[in-house]
Amino acid sequence: MESHIVYIITDSNRAYLEVGYCTDMSTQLQEINHTSSTLFGSSPKLRNVVYIEVFEKKEKALSYHSTLRHFTRMQREKLIRLKNPNWLNLHASPSHTNRPDNKKVAVYA
Repeated sequence: MESHIVYIITDSNRAYLEVGYCTDMSTQLQEINHTSSTLFGSSPKLRNVVYIEVFEKKEKALSYHSTLRHFTRMQREKLIRLKNPNWLNLHASPSHTNRPDNKKVAVYA
């Protein structure tokens, strides 16, 4: 059964909060990184997935995605802090987990 994912992704400075929808998070992140580096060289690197909601039905996921897109920044931040108070990256890519310089970091919100 296919899962439908609604997510919020941000850059390292939390300046941008982008809402997205996909069925495969790994593929979606690769596409975001490839597109942003190819088309927008100086654009912020959206790499930190700070909110994820998984749905079984596509209709519910798309409806929720539409709702989140109309949220204000303050509403999005409140939603993120409810599930992820330290704004940790919820989807670690394999390239980041195999690096030897991977260190623990304290994050203060």
